[in-house]
Amino acid sequence: MLFAIARRDKPGMGDARAALLPAHAEYQKAFMDLIVFGGGLMADGTDLDNFVYSEAGIRDVVGNVLIVDVPDRVAAEALHNDDPYTKGGVFDTVIIEPFLQRVPLPK
Repeated sequence: MLFAIARRDKPGMGDARAALLPAHAEYQKAFMDLIVFGGGLMADGTDLDNFVYSEAGIRDVVGNVLIVDVPDRVAAEALHNDDPYTKGGVFDTVIIEPFLQRVPLPK
């Protein structure tokens, strides 16, 4: 079942994001095959063409969106709750809801 996980950072969390990046990246390795797609929500004015996923670049990320294919809500919530960014208090707003793909139409 598809779930959307949308998370917006608290203001001023660039330093925390940078510090937690290695743990977050390592954490995600275990469930990369569950991620249908995802990516960062970027600060206005970020040069997306030259963005580098690094401790410096991650400071321009202000949240993220994941579409995950998991059995149920409990599994989707566990992915969020166990994330080092979540445990580190980075997020201000979190939405976890079932996701119905409409565009492009699923094959």
